[in-house]
Parts: sequence; structure tokens; C-alpha cells
Amino acid sequence: MNNISQKTIDQYLEGSGLNEAQKEKIILAITYTVYQRNNKVVKAEMEKDELKKAQFLRSIEEYDQIIKQEMEKVLKGEKTHPYDL
Repeated sequence: MNNISQKTIDQYLEGSGLNEAQKEKIILAITYTVYQRNNKVVKAEMEKDELKKAQFLRSIEEYDQIIKQEMEKVLKGEKTHPYDL
């Protein structure tokens, strides 16, 4: 987990086999969370204290889980986003 890097939304969608409408809904649902995750990556890269860095790394793992859950909710129709296409 020490080689953590920022991820694009496309990386989360790779190989998903989703149609464009599904991708659009997922993009709307996860964009801000991916942004927050990537900010944690930047902070982890700059952090000198190993304990704080470990906390950032755990937080990044949690964001990855949240993003995965949000994508699943959208696909199941459970998650509605305030933005309507």
C-alpha cells in the first residue's frame, strides 16, 4: 500500500461493461469522493510522520470501499443523485 497513487474515474470504470447512461450516473455519484480520495493520496505522499501516513493510507482504502459501494448502489437503482441528466 506504500505505492498508493491517485486514480481517475476511468480507472474505476475500466472493464465494467457499463453502457453510457450507467457510466454517467456513476460519474455523477463518485466524482467528489474520488476527488477527496486523491487529496488524501497527495497528503500521504507529503507526510513525513509514518503514523500519520499510515492513517492517510487507511483512509484511502476506506474511500476505495465507499466508491465501490456507491457504484453498486447506482447500478442497483438504490442511489439517486441530486443531478438529473
